[in-house]
Amino acid sequence: MNKRRSKSLLLAAVLMASIGFVGGDTLQSETIDLQVEEPLKILPHNSIFNLFPGETLEFNVTVENHASVGYNACLCFNLNDTEYQGRYVTFSRNIYAVLPGENTLNAWLFVSDSAPAVELELTISITRELELQPQNDVAPSLMLFAAGAKWASNNGTSVLYIDWYDNYCAHHFSDGSEWGPYWREGQIGQIKNVTVNLLERQGFAVTCLGDVPGDLSGYDLVIFEAWFAIEPKHTQLVRDYLTKGGNVVIIGGAPCYFATYCKDLWPFVTGGENLASFQDWFGSASFVNSGGTANMVVDKPLGTSLENLSQIYRIDAYGCYALTSMDDDAQIIARWSNGPVFAFTNEYGDGRVYYQAEMDW
Repeated sequence: MNKRRSKSLLLAAVLMASIGFVGGDTLQSETIDLQVEEPLKILPHNSIFNLFPGETLEFNVTVENHASVGYNACLCFNLNDTEYQGRYVTFSRNIYAVLPGENTLNAWLFVSDSAPAVELELTISITRELELQPQNDVAPSLMLFAAGAKWASNNGTSVLYIDWYDNYCAHHFSDGSEWGPYWREGQIGQIKNVTVNLLERQGFAVTCLGDVPGDLSGYDLVIFEAWFAIEPKHTQLVRDYLTKGGNVVIIGGAPCYFATYCKDLWPFVTGGENLASFQDWFGSASFVNSGGTANMVVDKPLGTSLENLSQIYRIDAYGCYALTSMDDDAQIIARWSNGPVFAFTNEYGDGRVYYQAEMDW
């Protein structure tokens, strides 16, 4: 076939196609509504809430997730009297993992002991739009804790968190039925959620357990929070872990439970204030009580913006946690106003230790 004939055939084909398109029937169309629905629905709650000032009420909210995937979500609580809510009522602020299907979410509300009697309406909603606050907007004590965990991890990313809530779930109905008292379930659930949130925002992958495993080597950092999970037998476990480059964060009254076997809130009865048996890796030999105001004693520690002498924590009580008899190598970061240590760092072997007494949950 010569080039002229080839071009003629091609032109004819183009013309026929064009004519067929122009002269053909117009396609029919139909407009159809398309809705992408919110997958999380709160199911009806048939009970009436009734409580007195000074009480905490725990309750369940049932949520149906109609999607085939899970979401992180939080519950929002609004009274029809916003002024009353702001002055007298506190609600839980948990972040929940909502799986496909029906989910039972535990929540709580607390009414101040100064609240007047009133009849109100409570509206509960759920949102998947979790807007996390910038790190600098959290309370100073939480900012310091997050920075302390980051420092202690020594650039590691895997965290084992021995938390109150999972310890409670694992034991309070069985062998732990005589332990305690535990803090209320809603409170320790909130502490877990806030802590995990802070850690994840630091880039950590967090595993939560209610007991101390026999092998810590799979984690870059271990956080000891749940007192009843800790026993004196764990002092050597932690010593070996630190020696090999592991790192720990210890919170609140937890040091006492390394010193004595105790499953209640009074470890001092059996000598829990004496920390000499693990002073070598911990960095302090004595646990005491303190309270009032805690202040920074260094400027901008651990990469924070916290300034020397600024207030880090305050409580109108004197039953809080503190340390004395510090090792020379321990780096003190904050003190209670009457002198005992509120926060410090220590190094042992190839590992790091960070301690903090209290946090604003």
